[in-house]
Amino acid sequence: MKQKGFTLIELMIVVAIIGILATVVMPSYRNYVLESQRQDTMGKLLQVVQLQERFYLNNVTYTSVIGAGGLGFTTPAGIDQWVISYNGVPTYGISLQTCDDNTIYPTNPGINQCFIAVATPISGDADEDAFMGYLLVDSRGRQLWDFTKAIIRDWDGNDLLNAACPECITARSTY
Repeated sequence: MKQKGFTLIELMIVVAIIGILATVVMPSYRNYVLESQRQDTMGKLLQVVQLQERFYLNNVTYTSVIGAGGLGFTTPAGIDQWVISYNGVPTYGISLQTCDDNTIYPTNPGINQCFIAVATPISGDADEDAFMGYLLVDSRGRQLWDFTKAIIRDWDGNDLLNAACPECITARSTY
């Protein structure tokens, strides 16, 4: 009489196949999650731009304050940065900067005429931060993605020469 069931070898083969599939699928899934978080953060940056424009219409100046007294986002105590969290994990911090670079803004405008909104990855994982990239958008409509602090791209993924964003190169230490 034959017994029904699986042999140990058959079970080990199934476990090995599942392990191989998991090692192939998990990195792709993680990249998909990070890409969706980056896209959502781009949308939040555009929301900041809209609120800045509304602030400008009411006050004839832009604000450099993203928290209370400025755009009104909830910020951590002592830090003027809107923290974007996904599943309870802080992923990006959005802050406002002035356009103080003379190369790209020759008139050196103050906050009353120009601003830059920057989303900085704050996960603490270097590989993840490199994948996420620094996102910048300014009041003049430039949308840049500083990828691993080596390649600057626009939000559509097109590589840009350093000359397209010289302040990105000089300001890397500040964001």
